[in-house]
Amino acid sequence: MAMLEFRDVYRTFNGVTAVHPLDLTIEEGEVVVLLGPSGCGKTTILRMAAGLVGPTGGEVVVDSVPIDSRTIGPIRKTLGYVIQEGGLFPHLTGLANVTIMARQEGWPRDRIAARVDELVEMTQLPRAGLTRYPNELSGGQRQRLSLIRALFMSPRILLLDEPLGALDPLIRAGLQRDLKQVFAKTGATVLFVTHDLVEAGRFADRVCLMQA
Repeated sequence: MAMLEFRDVYRTFNGVTAVHPLDLTIEEGEVVVLLGPSGCGKTTILRMAAGLVGPTGGEVVVDSVPIDSRTIGPIRKTLGYVIQEGGLFPHLTGLANVTIMARQEGWPRDRIAARVDELVEMTQLPRAGLTRYPNELSGGQRQRLSLIRALFMSPRILLLDEPLGALDPLIRAGLQRDLKQVFAKTGATVLFVTHDLVEAGRFADRVCLMQA
């Protein structure tokens, strides 16, 4: 079953082509990596999948529903998105960052606590990271928190934009291993952006090469 589709999608900005015509179908539970150099449109493709920017032409479809102004609200509730360098709110503790959507949706405290416990174990985050602010954490801990936040509402689709790009090699290797386990445990459909060929090989069911 197709979970995410790009149907002849392209995007221009001020007459400059950022994404060339793209036809891509990602099946439910599949991990697909967009691999290519900076400037080839990888991040723009993720942003179109999240409904943050619309295509100039073509259609983005999530679980058989085209993204438009009427459908984007419900669709976003099925997505988890990790942007480059995490995007955590600096004025919130780790716990407040990861639970922000659950609290907004009115989850009871015991349900939130149980989900925190589950995801802390899954991502191997030290529990002390929950009580600290982002600037008090290592790069690897911030990325694990960002992943917990993206996973918290049990998304069917996970969008990851170079989530390991700014980390040192040892931390990066550990997170690569843990991410692969997370993908297997959640069963989410994953669209992962990277420019690292080795990283792509670790995760992907399929690699899509992007041209600059």
